[in-house]
Amino acid sequence: MKNQFESAQNIIEIYKKHARAWTELRGNFLYEKAWLDHFLALIPQHSKILDLGCGSGKPIADYLIQHDHKITGVDSSDVMIEMARQNFPEQHWLQADMRTIEFDHKFNAILAWDSFFHLTPNDQRQMFSQFARLAQQGTVLMFSSGPSHGEAIGDLFGDALYHASLAPEEYTALLNDHSFQVIKMVIEDVECTGHTVWLAQKLY
Repeated sequence: MKNQFESAQNIIEIYKKHARAWTELRGNFLYEKAWLDHFLALIPQHSKILDLGCGSGKPIADYLIQHDHKITGVDSSDVMIEMARQNFPEQHWLQADMRTIEFDHKFNAILAWDSFFHLTPNDQRQMFSQFARLAQQGTVLMFSSGPSHGEAIGDLFGDALYHASLAPEEYTALLNDHSFQVIKMVIEDVECTGHTVWLAQKLY
């Protein structure tokens, strides 16, 4: 458990250390396109989108920008944010922690793709209040998670990479408790490299 705890605490440092190598490894192939298209279909034109764990802005924010939306990207890695600012200087990029960042306005859409699942289970539970604070009626939320309750340690260029997930039933309950309705959810989507994806919308 100690190793998992330490790994969870080291996530930010790992993505700072390996930011450029990870971005190159990730590449520009948009395997998330079908999900992003579902996401885009639910939001107004020229929406304000909050991208939590935005990385370099490529390829996901890039795709959203191409659809004439305004991006506010948040990432804990200064190197990632530096790359995002270089890639898309007209957008708004912030080095900050998704768990604690505050804004004086709400967003039309919130995305936490391949970022939210690096938080501990308790931090994930608390993020639903954060999602709700940043959302208004009709805001669309999409995030990727694990398929079932548990913690796992992966590998990123030789460093231990922490992941965690709640049970699908708990995610559903947390969404409902914070006035989000699940629109679409697929566990280990074979058409999206095995991602488990949640798409929800705030009712009020």
